[in-house]
Amino acid sequence: MQIRGIHALVLVALLFGALAYRATEYYTTRYQTLPVMDWLESRPPLAESGRLPAAAELAHGLVRTTPLLVIRDDVRPLLPVFGPPAFVQRTVGGVRDAATIQLGTPGSFARDEDPIRARLDVIVFNRAVRAAAWSDLMARELDVRDPRTGAPQVRVGGRDYPDDVWLIAPPVAGGVASVSGHRGPVGFFLQMTYQRPGATRAEDFIDLSARAEAAARRAASDWTAWLEGQLAAG
Repeated sequence: MQIRGIHALVLVALLFGALAYRATEYYTTRYQTLPVMDWLESRPPLAESGRLPAAAELAHGLVRTTPLLVIRDDVRPLLPVFGPPAFVQRTVGGVRDAATIQLGTPGSFARDEDPIRARLDVIVFNRAVRAAAWSDLMARELDVRDPRTGAPQVRVGGRDYPDDVWLIAPPVAGGVASVSGHRGPVGFFLQMTYQRPGATRAEDFIDLSARAEAAARRAASDWTAWLEGQLAAG
């Protein structure tokens, strides 16, 4: 039987339809959203972050608000994803751009010997509801363990503090405090690490954790105050 042109067009249309369906299915499984929704959210009037500075510029604001620390690893792009060893396995959708920066103590220190380290991840979403959903998901993850190291966490956020705070669970380890939250369409994760040579006792870990918590709260408070100024200007 001879296949006419119209039949060939129908077969090609069916093939492309199947490919589009499979791509949409894969995208939805990976990002928990439809591709058309992400496309619409990234454009006016739904987009709420079009006039905000780049995520790299917002991350670099930590240098301004934490002047006692210096850049150890300058701003670089970040792919927001929950992967192993995280409890949640998910790629984050609705992201405009994201960046990360790491600061440390002034002086010549090896990475494992730096007494104070700070890491800030900034994720600019298309819409504030996306940032809020990411913040909730991050909080659930941190209630189980650190999504990067797998270390168990303890939530210590106070009622008078706008963002949640987690400490690495003592007495096994200490000196790591994390703050996670969002402001408008901007999600952030700030982690402070304190360490000193010879700290092996539970009392040492608790002391380092207390110092890291105080520093993380102060750094997050200063940076979010600066961020709110950027949001107001945008």
